[in-house]
Amino acid sequence: MPEPVPSKRITFLVDSKLKNVSLAGVAIRGICSYLSLTEIDAYYLELCVVEAVNNAIKHAYESEEGHVVEVDITYSSEEIALEISDRGKPMSLYDPGLPDYDPEDLKALPEHGLGLYIINTVMDTVTYTSEGDRNTLIMTKRLYRS
Repeated sequence: MPEPVPSKRITFLVDSKLKNVSLAGVAIRGICSYLSLTEIDAYYLELCVVEAVNNAIKHAYESEEGHVVEVDITYSSEEIALEISDRGKPMSLYDPGLPDYDPEDLKALPEHGLGLYIINTVMDTVTYTSEGDRNTLIMTKRLYRS
């Protein structure tokens, strides 16, 4: 059995402008390509980071520019962990559940509020902490190479 590869870490900072959210997605897509992840894993990781960074900007910083969202990626041959941190308002209630709506009524489909539900559906583990002035959403996914 081969020896496990030690974890490696990449960190980048995103200025709290909504137009920068897509840049975080592009960065994750590039990292996934470098790691030779499956297309589906790359898609899920990009989606989750975009959702998490967007939430930090819109909710923690209330869309106020001039703040930083930190994205830390730790990966090994078996797993990738994504930590999205901010120093804004903490989530008052971490509820990853599906919002209450009738899925048969397309007019009632919520326009927002699905991000945490999506993240919890596609990632293997998701935790949220708020310690001092730092809020961190940690998402992990087991990797399957293409």
